[in-house]
Amino acid sequence: MGLLTYPECGNDVSERAATARPKQARKIHPITWIVAAALIPILVWDVRQTVRESKSHSASSDAFRFHPGTRQ
Repeated sequence: MGLLTYPECGNDVSERAATARPKQARKIHPITWIVAAALIPILVWDVRQTVRESKSHSASSDAFRFHPGTRQ
């Protein structure tokens, strides 16, 4: 088993490696796509609710803050 010069890159490779099939890319399982499609809207909704709650809490806490210089 000798070495062959690979024409595209000029590197020496073994005959066995030169005739080997390239690996196929791993495919994503359809269930993975379904789970991802279901989770993304839930996560977006959760982020929106969190932002909405944080805005309402900051608005209500302004009424209870001490403001020096104002008469109570």
